[in-house]
Amino acid sequence: MHNVTGYSKLKVALIPLTVSVVGLIALFLIFPPSLFFTPSLMSFTIAAVLGCSAITSLMLHRMFMKNFQVISDLFHSIDDAIIVKDYQGDFTFCNKRVAYLYKSSPEKMVGKSDYYFTKNKEQADFFLTSAQEIMNRFQKEVVYESSMDTNTSETRHFSSIKIPYRDTQNALKIAIFARDITEVTCLKEEADKNQKRLEHVLDVSEEGLWEWNIQTNQVLHNKRWENIIGIESSQETFVEFEACIFPEDKAKVGQALDSLLTRSQPYNIEFRMTRPDGEVIWVWDRGRVAEFDENGDPVLLVGIILDITKEKQNQQKVERLAYHDNLTNLVNRTQLEVELEETIAASIQHNQYSAILFLDLDRFKLLNDSYGHHMGDKLLNLVATRLVEHSTEEMVVSRFGGDEFVIIYPLVDDNEDKATFEAQRYANELIEAISKTFFIENEIHDVSIEYDISISIGGLVFNGQDISTGCLLQLADLALYRAKASSVPQAFIFGIDMRDELTHSSQLLKDIRQSILDLDFLIYLQPKLNRDETLIGAEALVRWQHPTRGLLAPAEFIDQAEESNFIVKIGKQVLLQACEQLSIWQSSDSTKHLTIAVNLSAKQIWQSQFVDDFMLTLSSFDIDKSKLIVEVTETVLLQDVNDATEKMNRLKAYGITISLDDFGTGYSSLNYLHRLPIDEIKIDRSFINDFADDEQVKLMVTSIVNLANNFGLNVVAEGVENIEQFAQLKEINVDAYQGFFFSKPISLTDFKRYLLT
Repeated sequence: MHNVTGYSKLKVALIPLTVSVVGLIALFLIFPPSLFFTPSLMSFTIAAVLGCSAITSLMLHRMFMKNFQVISDLFHSIDDAIIVKDYQGDFTFCNKRVAYLYKSSPEKMVGKSDYYFTKNKEQADFFLTSAQEIMNRFQKEVVYESSMDTNTSETRHFSSIKIPYRDTQNALKIAIFARDITEVTCLKEEADKNQKRLEHVLDVSEEGLWEWNIQTNQVLHNKRWENIIGIESSQETFVEFEACIFPEDKAKVGQALDSLLTRSQPYNIEFRMTRPDGEVIWVWDRGRVAEFDENGDPVLLVGIILDITKEKQNQQKVERLAYHDNLTNLVNRTQLEVELEETIAASIQHNQYSAILFLDLDRFKLLNDSYGHHMGDKLLNLVATRLVEHSTEEMVVSRFGGDEFVIIYPLVDDNEDKATFEAQRYANELIEAISKTFFIENEIHDVSIEYDISISIGGLVFNGQDISTGCLLQLADLALYRAKASSVPQAFIFGIDMRDELTHSSQLLKDIRQSILDLDFLIYLQPKLNRDETLIGAEALVRWQHPTRGLLAPAEFIDQAEESNFIVKIGKQVLLQACEQLSIWQSSDSTKHLTIAVNLSAKQIWQSQFVDDFMLTLSSFDIDKSKLIVEVTETVLLQDVNDATEKMNRLKAYGITISLDDFGTGYSSLNYLHRLPIDEIKIDRSFINDFADDEQVKLMVTSIVNLANNFGLNVVAEGVENIEQFAQLKEINVDAYQGFFFSKPISLTDFKRYLLT
C-alpha cells in the first residue's frame, strides 16, 4: 500500500523517534542546564525519552499494519477491479479481482504493465495512452473499455472511474475503479439483435403491426398493415378500419374489443373485411393492452393482423372433403353418424318412427375385376346420382364405404306398422330404380358398356327410444345380411325388436368383466418412425387374451366395451402397462428418447375425476411425462366441449403431450385445432389409403399438413402400407409415420427384438 500513498513502514517507525529527539532538545532549551548536569538524572531523562519513543514507534507500527491490512482486505474482497498505476503504466497496486483476470497475484503484478500479462500490445498501448491523458488533464473521468480475461481468452467489458492524484512524494498516479458490465453489454447486444430479428420475422410472416391510442383514436401501423387492409395512414384511420368490417362481424369484433378494454380478456379474433377496393378478405387480429393510465384504464393497445383469406378458402375445401365422400360427394360415414344422432333426437321429440336403410351393390366386384377400378368408380357415381334423384330433401344419402350406401328416412309415421310399410315400399322402389341398366363410359380407353346390377337393402324402423347410433348401424347391417342371404329380390325391413338377435353380446360382456379382473387385457406396440425411418416411439394398442378364444383384436370387443363403460377400466390397465414400458425405456440411454401413445376413450374423459385418476396412475412411475402421448378423437368433445378442453389443458399443464387422432374424418376437426391444447394431429388411415392415387385426397392431406404447420403442430400419418405412400408423404413434410409398411402391432417381446434391428 506504500506504493499507493508514498509512505513506507520505515517512515512510520522514524516518526516517533524524530518526535522524541525534538522533545529532548526542547527540554534542554526550556529548563536550566544545571538540572541535567548530574550524570544520573541526565541518563534517566535520555533513557525515558528514548523508551517512550520506542514504545510509541511499536504502537504506531502495529496500528499502521492493522489499518493497512483492513484496507487491503477490503479492496481484495470487492468484486470490482481496483487498480493503481504510475505514469509509466506499471501497476503499483491491484486487488485480487484484477489479478484473477490477468492469471497472476497482486504481489506479482506490482511494477509490471498490462502487456506483460496479455501480450496484447495494441490494448496495452491504449490503456497507457488513456491513463496518461487523464493524468495530464488531472480530472476524474468515467470511461467504457474492454479487456481480455486471460483465463478464458474472452473479452470483458468495464465501466471505469479513473481518478488522477499525486502521492506523498508528489508522484503522478491514477486510481481506477472498474465495474464488469459484460453481462449487461451482452444483454443489450442481444436485445438489439432480437429487435432486428423481430423486424425480419414480421416482414417474413407478412403480419401487419398496429397500435391504437384509445384517447386520441389514432392508429399507427406498419406498411404491411396498409397492404392488408387497404387503408393509408390518416387522422381517421380507426374510423375507416371500423367501416371496413363486414356488417355481420361488427358485433363480435366490438364485443371482443370491449372485453379486452374492460376485462383484460385476450383479443384474438377472426373476421371478414371489405377493403376499399371492394375485395372481401378474412383477417386474424390479435392484440393486448400495452399501457395503462394512473387510474388503471387502458391507454394504448398493440397488436398484429394477418390476412388468412387463402387459409379460410382452403379450410372450406378441406371441410367439404372431410364431411363428404370425395368420390360421390355424398355425406361420408362420420357425418352420417351425426345426422343419425339428430334423427334419433327428432324421433323422440315428435314421437315418430324413422328408418335407416343399408344398401349394397351386387356384382360390383365383377365390374371392378373385369374393367378396372376406374369403371367401378364411374358406376358408384351413377348409383349415387340415382339415389339422390329418388330421395326427398329431408332424407340423408351417404356412402358408407366401398359399394355400401346408407339412407336415413326421418319421421316416417307415428305408427310403427305404417312406418315399416312405407320404408318397405320406398326400399323396393330403390331396388327397381337402381336395377335399371347403367351406361358407363371409359374415356381412358374410349370404351362404353351397358351394365346391369342389382342391390340388396336391409333396414330398421326405430322411434329413438333406448337406441344408439352404433346399435342402429349394427342392426341395419344385420338386416342387410339377412336380405343378401335371401333369394327374394326385395328389401328386408325390421322393427326395433330385432336387436334381440344381438343377445350374443351379453356373453361377451360377461367375459369382458371377468377378464378385467384377471388382467387379460394387454398392449401391443406399433412402431412410430420419422422421415429417416428412425424409431421415435410406439402406439400402445389394446389386445384381449381371451381365456378360450385366444388373442382378440379391438374390433371384436371394443364397441361392447364402450357401450358398457368397461372401456374405462380397460383404459386404466392400458395406461398402467404403457407407463411401465415407458419406465423401462427411460432406464436405458438407448431408448429413453422413445415416446409411447395411448388412446383415450370419450367415456374415460367424460369421467368427472378423470384427470385426478390419470395423474394418480402416473404418480406410481418415475417417468418423463412429456414422452407420454394421449390420443383423443373429437368424439370426446361432443358431450361437453368446455369440460373436455379444461381436462386436456390440465393434462397439458402436467407435461402430457396431446394428439388429435383420426384427424380429417370428423365434421369439426378444424374447429378444435385452436380450442384444444394439442401438440400433434394424426391423419386418418382412410386418407392415406387413397393418397397415392386420388388427387383430391392428396390435396386435402397436403392442406391438412400445411394447416398443421401454421399451428405449429406435429403431423403423423397412420396406415402407411407401401413405399409409394411413404415417399409421397415425405414430400409434403409429414413428420412421423405408422403402418404395416414398417411393422404391424407387435407384442412387447417382439418389440424388444425390433429394437435390436
